[in-house]
Amino acid sequence: MTKAQWRALLGELSLIPEPTEIIDYGCGQGLATALLFDQFGDDFIRSVRKVVLIEPSEVALRRAGAIISCYSANQFQVETINKTMDAIDAEELLGETGILTNHIFSNVLDIDGYDHFKLLEKIFQRKGRHCILAVSHDRSFKGGSSRFRDLETAVCDPQYRDWFTVQQTQIWKFECGNGKPAIAWALEIEVIHGSF
Repeated sequence: MTKAQWRALLGELSLIPEPTEIIDYGCGQGLATALLFDQFGDDFIRSVRKVVLIEPSEVALRRAGAIISCYSANQFQVETINKTMDAIDAEELLGETGILTNHIFSNVLDIDGYDHFKLLEKIFQRKGRHCILAVSHDRSFKGGSSRFRDLETAVCDPQYRDWFTVQQTQIWKFECGNGKPAIAWALEIEVIHGSF
């Protein structure tokens, strides 16, 4: 299911190879980042400066680090953070200034158990361009798809215009190859007045 969800989302995107950093939240074994690399190929991989993998399971995180390092060929740094979403510090999300940061959420942005708005606030402390790519099952319980819409509504609120500018946002629903409903969100923003 995860592969089908990401294939549908990535098929809608065109990522231009430019200096970039990837942060994969709740990365599990790193499948979403691996699928991103598989979809966009060597030119995209060469443009990556750093991949940050965040996962509360130490075993899964170790495997994710090993898998993503296979793509690196020592071209980019792979950093692992063994924490839950609420335990992440904004400083841990800092990277190189002036490059695009892709934030990957694979079946985690819609679940209960952490403060989603607080996490976005931490992400948006860093000045620069950010792209949030999220996929999940389309469901209406235990968090669910409404979380995507709630977060989109929050970032589009005019009160944040002095903090960041939304350049593009889109939520769409689709069916995976197995007929299961899914949802995706792509958001591009420019943080103007972050803390870092």
